[in-house]
Amino acid sequence: MKHLIIVVAALSCLTASAQTGVDAIAKQRARDAANQNNTRGTEPPKYQQPGQARPAAPAVPAAPQATPAQQAYAAFQKQLLGLTANVTADQKSALAAGMGNVAQGPKPSQASLTKLSDHLTTALAECTKLTVQRKTRLAQEVGVLLNSANTPPAQKEATVKDIQSILESGGASAENASAVAADLTAVTQEIKPGA
Repeated sequence: MKHLIIVVAALSCLTASAQTGVDAIAKQRARDAANQNNTRGTEPPKYQQPGQARPAAPAVPAAPQATPAQQAYAAFQKQLLGLTANVTADQKSALAAGMGNVAQGPKPSQASLTKLSDHLTTALAECTKLTVQRKTRLAQEVGVLLNSANTPPAQKEATVKDIQSILESGGASAENASAVAADLTAVTQEIKPGA
């Protein structure tokens, strides 16, 4: 019986010492990994000989170029958003030219665009409550009408009415808003296919 107890005690000691060794190895590996993570970003960059080529930086994708139609619309929108109560004759003629550039298909006559520009700037000068968002929508809808050669007449009429509503809700008189609507209707009649 004594021998059995001695054998069990000896095996227990061996098992305990083996377990201690495994624990020590695991702890050391954890310390090494932590040290490696902590020093990763602090190493100085490796010296490079002057004749050696540096690795190329990844190319940044270039922004897509705007088409001429997009550029023309952006210029027109900027002109429209920049209008104030004191519009000069130069601004009116520039707006008319900008609207002519926005039209990509059949173009309305310069006389129609000049008349529209005069009425539009007059109506916008009265619009004291017109927000930038509403002005932007106005510019979008005018751009749509200037390119509405193949648009159904009902859709054109709805867009003209919406523009008139935007102007009136912004503070333009009903007379000036109606004049703009009439000019836009005339412009859309000029750019019909076959006109």
